[in-house]
Amino acid sequence: MKTSRISLSPSLMQLSKRIVILDFLLLITCLSIYWMDNTAPDPNLVESGIGIPFRFPSKGSAENDRPLEAPVAAGSVPVEVSSANMSKRKLSSSILISGHPDTIPYLAYDPDMLKAMYEQANFLRRPDVKEHTRSGISKDEMLRTVELLQNVQLLDPSVLLTTFDFYGINTDLKKDKVRMTGYYTPVISASHVRTDEFPVPMYKRPDTNVPNRAAIEAGALNGRGLELAWLRDKKALANAQLQGNCLVEFPDGKRQHFGFGGSVKGKGGRYVFFTPVDDQVLGCGFFPLTAGYSVAVDPKYIPIGSTLLAELPDIDASGKLKGYTYRIIFAQDRGGAILTTKRMDLYCGIGKKGLQEARKINRFGRLWLMLPKER
Repeated sequence: MKTSRISLSPSLMQLSKRIVILDFLLLITCLSIYWMDNTAPDPNLVESGIGIPFRFPSKGSAENDRPLEAPVAAGSVPVEVSSANMSKRKLSSSILISGHPDTIPYLAYDPDMLKAMYEQANFLRRPDVKEHTRSGISKDEMLRTVELLQNVQLLDPSVLLTTFDFYGINTDLKKDKVRMTGYYTPVISASHVRTDEFPVPMYKRPDTNVPNRAAIEAGALNGRGLELAWLRDKKALANAQLQGNCLVEFPDGKRQHFGFGGSVKGKGGRYVFFTPVDDQVLGCGFFPLTAGYSVAVDPKYIPIGSTLLAELPDIDASGKLKGYTYRIIFAQDRGGAILTTKRMDLYCGIGKKGLQEARKINRFGRLWLMLPKER
């Protein structure tokens, strides 16, 4: 018996193939939607900065039982630290301690952070920056750190741990805490010439024969043509010297930034000089400082150009410690009062707003220096 056979035309066969492909794509789409609904983080948690849980491999790991003075603020989650993940770099153990932070921050880029990263990379590409530092960190490693940050997605907390090695800052204080303070740029009224209203000089540093503070206040620099501006009182000068920079407003409406121009120690204490800088506040004479991201350090220990993860104290309006927040910051300035590793000074901005932000930071936190992951 001859079996009948139905043959499809080429157009019908092509249509059948398309139907099968569409059915398959529909199935994949449904499965994807189901997976995202059941595995994606809650948008409300992402919006509020709650971290994604992340754990190291359990082998050889142990919980860090650090007692907190206040709850850790939203933006981080506990993790276990494995000794297997310790770095083998040859760095100064008196300055840096190999080991991950015991929390994973949930971070994202913002325009100010990108600006600070851009300035950091520009500085590290300068030919006059030393290739190696006292702590053993190379310029190339610091530059590579910034370049990696520009390419990773910080919304995933695990990326920080898979991309970077972390080194705690050795401070010799309990649990290697660092005193976190803030500084800002005061806006000060001044005159180009001495008047009864503006009798206090702001000096640039002399090239030679630098007298001590007691001699300066007694008039040792009078008549040497070193006056940059004249201020209303010694309190305004002292505040500018404490901050290490200022924005001066002259009666004609013009403004001039003055940055740290060196200092002298001796009888009477320390005296800070100033130097004119560009339209932006400069750190170390190189960096346009970025509020909230530029930090002053002692470059003998933490190299200028370093990238740091900071555990910042979160202070309420009454001065009470609420907890901690986490932020990536950049070593872009130095200060005469920032000595050893026991203190850092976060730049907080200009004028009253900068002062308000600086007042929120005056507690102990922790720092970790970041470098590219060793392979």
